[in-house]
Amino acid sequence: MGDTARVFREFITLALAHPDGPALARTFDRTFQFELTDEAPFYMTIQGGQIAVAEGDSGLDWQYRDWERVTCVNTSAQVLRDVAAGRRLISEAFFNHDLGFGPRKLASRHINQSSIVAWLYALVRLAHDQAQRAAHQRYLAELGVD
Repeated sequence: MGDTARVFREFITLALAHPDGPALARTFDRTFQFELTDEAPFYMTIQGGQIAVAEGDSGLDWQYRDWERVTCVNTSAQVLRDVAAGRRLISEAFFNHDLGFGPRKLASRHINQSSIVAWLYALVRLAHDQAQRAAHQRYLAELGVD
């Protein structure tokens, strides 16, 4: 697995360890195809509240045939690493045009694409929250404080 795909998998699956993570992950079933400018592509599938990340192309046609099941994320490996490290907000990357989503239409016949984007943002936020919780717990353990 490519390094950025591995880093993103380790990061985003932290969302499932958050108390609100499993319920949030069950909100939608969706594949995100990450097309990177500086590294090989990878994809993330969220289905039934489970998150899986794999190298390569998902095999879904996000532009035409499978647009109701997949969202393409156009960005760079560096942007994803900055998001995972907490150096950059995913929404900031979007508004600075360093991260984009496609197609720019409905996510399904009944769901707006912006709902899917907001859902991804929320999963990223929960992953950050969980990372901070785990770090704080390790710190307290090192201090010998319960």
